[in-house]
Amino acid sequence: MRYWLYAAVLVAGSAFSILFTGESYTEPETGFGDLSIVSIIAGDRAFLPLLLAAAVGALVGSAGRWRFVLLVPAGALYTIVAVYGVPPVFSPGEWRLFGYRIGNDVIAAANTMYAEPVPYDLAPGIFVMILPAVVVLATFATSAALYEGSPVLSVAVLGLTIGVLSTVSFEDGAGPFFAVFLACAVGLLLAAGSVGAGGLGRAALVAGAAVVALALLVPRLPFNDATISPGMIDWTRIGTGGTSRLDVQADVGDYLAAGRDAELFRVESSEPLLWRGGTLDSFDGVRWSDTTTPVEDDGAELAPGVPTRTVDQEVEVLNAKTDVLFGGYKIVETDQPYADVNSDSSWSMDEPFEEGSTYRVRSEIPQPSEGQLQAAGTTYPSSVERKFLQLPDSTPDIVGETARKIDEGGDYDASTPYNAARSVERYLIYDGGFIYNLDVSYRRADKAVEEFLGDGKEGFCTQFATSMALILREMDIPSRVVYGATSGERVEDGEYVVTGSNMHTWVEVYFPGVGWYPFNPTPGFSMPSTMEANAPRPSIPVPSTPLGPQENNFALRQQVGEQRQTPEQRERETARQEGRDAAPSGEERLPLWPLFVFGPALLVAATPISKRALAARGRPEDLYGDLAGRLRDALPPNTAAVADSPALTPTERVLLLAGAAGVAEEPVRRFARAYSDHLYSAAGDAGAVSAAHRRALRAYGGLPLWKRTLAALNPSSLLARMGKSLAAVRTRAGKALRAKAHGVFRKGR
Repeated sequence: MRYWLYAAVLVAGSAFSILFTGESYTEPETGFGDLSIVSIIAGDRAFLPLLLAAAVGALVGSAGRWRFVLLVPAGALYTIVAVYGVPPVFSPGEWRLFGYRIGNDVIAAANTMYAEPVPYDLAPGIFVMILPAVVVLATFATSAALYEGSPVLSVAVLGLTIGVLSTVSFEDGAGPFFAVFLACAVGLLLAAGSVGAGGLGRAALVAGAAVVALALLVPRLPFNDATISPGMIDWTRIGTGGTSRLDVQADVGDYLAAGRDAELFRVESSEPLLWRGGTLDSFDGVRWSDTTTPVEDDGAELAPGVPTRTVDQEVEVLNAKTDVLFGGYKIVETDQPYADVNSDSSWSMDEPFEEGSTYRVRSEIPQPSEGQLQAAGTTYPSSVERKFLQLPDSTPDIVGETARKIDEGGDYDASTPYNAARSVERYLIYDGGFIYNLDVSYRRADKAVEEFLGDGKEGFCTQFATSMALILREMDIPSRVVYGATSGERVEDGEYVVTGSNMHTWVEVYFPGVGWYPFNPTPGFSMPSTMEANAPRPSIPVPSTPLGPQENNFALRQQVGEQRQTPEQRERETARQEGRDAAPSGEERLPLWPLFVFGPALLVAATPISKRALAARGRPEDLYGDLAGRLRDALPPNTAAVADSPALTPTERVLLLAGAAGVAEEPVRRFARAYSDHLYSAAGDAGAVSAAHRRALRAYGGLPLWKRTLAALNPSSLLARMGKSLAAVRTRAGKALRAKAHGVFRKGR
């Protein structure tokens, strides 16, 4: 039995090695002692020191009555020898310095383990924390089997340890350890049953099977998404409690889904702007962090000679616990005497604002010309290069591949940093086939960027901003992520209410001689005109030839919730259809001729009747859908897909369709303006929308009769509406089911 026990203990202890990378131990900055076990015999893996720690624990656990007496000194001595080598023996002064060294290493390790995802680089402080844990684990597992008569408890402790390790490491590398442990556990339980009381063998096997099943289930339990990939920022408390952090796969989407109606602050401003809170410059593979200080040199935020536009704002804090001053970039003045300005031109207070607090800020909005941005060059200050070109070692390969695609591709102009930034923005908004989706959830935070740029292609502003910043850094262009809010809802002239649904992230890029300039790579979002007056985003690229279906371009499929089918799914669907067609008739069936005669007639009549019924409701949304549907249905097949992009505003979409259909644009433009006023103004006039709709229909009536007839019979717009409605229903149902499952789980606990 001892052989199986010791083997299981050694496997479980060495399984901790999956928490570490394979970086070499021998580099001088790692801090390991020259005569330590790590430096002398471990090579470039964590495996051997952890295996020896488990062996020490097994020996201590086998020491009979002395096992718990020896546990602490044996664990401490092995840890010191393994990490630092022979400790100082006789000199009190050296012991004091040695203690400081260990303390500093542990503090550094704690910061690393908090800020970085697994696997960790090899560091002495992390070993100082983990090696004693391995010794204790091995001691108790050995003691339980040998002296407490509980081999099942030993198997449970060791098996669940491997299960937890596989959860923390997202199951990477745990498989071989678990396979070997499973064999050892079965051998241990069988051996214990053969030497113990009768009947223990069957009970041991049942218990072992339960432990194995539980260990396998641990990585998949519902609470793991919350514990492994936590949201690190609450937008109602942004800026409080120290350094701001942003999780690339959760925070904004979770908050927008759960608290989108919360009114955060009210702004009085002559211009609608993006209300900038601060910047995030350091990315660890999972989260963005803000490392700015009041004295750090982040490059000239706004270079001398760049024209600006002055905008004054007054902000009233509502349901937001924050010490950040929100305002248009760049804030140059505030009425708050105790506000501090950081090197990124963000402002903050010593204490959070109370609800109802107000403050005033004055912003100088940069107004560089496109020529200035084009001529900026690449002579970056060393401090900017060091900080804003930083990429973690875990950056997925697809980031570099995407950067090369844009940098070297014939469809993009990356000849200057400004052109490269616009090309990356265009790729994420238009060409890459990405979809804005608040409901997306990437379970593994450390894989969110890889999945988003790869097969996922769905996300919210955090993924888009993160991807653009990382791609630009791969292209050696300094960039940073910005957090703040869009303009919000205009409730009165010059007054905007910002809610949770307006919280947003975007990107700023550094241009020598200009400063930092904003880009908004999220589909459906754009910069307010004041913020890019002299260098606006290029117009929407419209292909010269009709767009056909493209297998991997999500933006060209119907973006109404239709789910993608893999080749295997398509094959199964085809097989089912073929089997259905080839199936024998079996019983006598009713005559089919009525179906063939009246069915098509009913379908033909149903299409225009349904369209007319939808428009007859008379709501502005129905009138917009009616006009957009008529224009879409008047187009040849496969030519309306360009208007499906979520990046298009309602005005852009209907004008694009009108131009493609050959309808006079001015009446359509007036209708779009009236509809936009209805959407974004509290005083929108539904009557004006209806009148503009009638004028637009008269312009539509200028099309040839045959084209209008075919459009009336074309069900494409109805199918698009139906798909959108079904997608909304699926989304609501999914949220309800997740909420109910969460409630059931919590009640069960």
